Amino acid sequence: MQRVISIVLMVTGLFLAGGEAASGQGTVPGGINYQAVARDNYGKEIVNTPIEVQFTIRSGSPTGTVVYQEVFTDVTTSRYGVFSLVIGKGDPVSGTFADINWSSFNHYLQVSVKFENNFMDMGTMQFMAVPYALYAGKSLEPGPAGPAGPKGDKGDPGDPSLDTDDQKLAYNASDKILSLTDGGSVRLDTIVAFRARNLISDIAPQISDITMTYDQPDLSVGGGFNAGTGVFTVPADGIYTFNVAYTADGAGSGREVTIYVNSAPYEKIAVDISTGAIITVRSVTLRLSRGNTVSVVVYTGTATQTGTGSFAGYKVN
Repeated sequence: MQRVISIVLMVTGLFLAGGEAASGQGTVPGGINYQAVARDNYGKEIVNTPIEVQFTIRSGSPTGTVVYQEVFTDVTTSRYGVFSLVIGKGDPVSGTFADINWSSFNHYLQVSVKFENNFMDMGTMQFMAVPYALYAGKSLEPGPAGPAGPKGDKGDPGDPSLDTDDQKLAYNASDKILSLTDGGSVRLDTIVAFRARNLISDIAPQISDITMTYDQPDLSVGGGFNAGTGVFTVPADGIYTFNVAYTADGAGSGREVTIYVNSAPYEKIAVDISTGAIITVRSVTLRLSRGNTVSVVVYTGTATQTGTGSFAGYKVN
């Protein structure tokens, strides 16, 4: 059986990892977090399975010069098919991760996975803005001291109760929180991801539009998804990707599966679905605003059941 990789957590997938908290004397983080879900060609997660993963970073174009390549040989998918790695922490094949010049040209990540004997190319994607913080992090390094300026006038005495000389900034790359030593903090990015499955096909009237609900929520990060109603309410402006899989359980044909945005049809995933048909993972990417709603609606046709499947989504940017 041919197997494939489906990237479902890119929002938490490509961001800085490791290193010390950012401060006046901080260091550049040492890698980029990467997370993915392994699925077979029916959309089913490949669980508890050993695999090998190879990352290749190319410069200039998707087929450009290889500036760094590494391999992870001891990887096992979780019970949900998920595996997580840090780019830059594998066994180097060529190049040095720390020597990548992120300031020159665009850079691209090529992912290859070995399930059995040979590595399979899973595709190549461009690094966007976040990894270039590896280059921007060099600004943390102190430069040479400049010449002393003229002495200024003496200021008025301050209020000792407002003295903040001892406060320092600290940045936690794992959750993207910038904080002060007095306890104040702010999150620099919003991570949103969810996934749920419907394992029981519900009874439904024929020739009806039914919003799919889900009895098996697997993942919820950043809020917004209600498995009981099947509705995802967007918690933050941005670009989102949604993945839908569907199985036409029960008798009856003519079913359709449609993505609804703000309670109106947006895009049909599949039409004229016959009895027992399996719709593998289909994806839709769109720009949404805070408060928008997204759901999966099944038109039952001549069937009397909703069917089963899964619904997942994540904030890309």
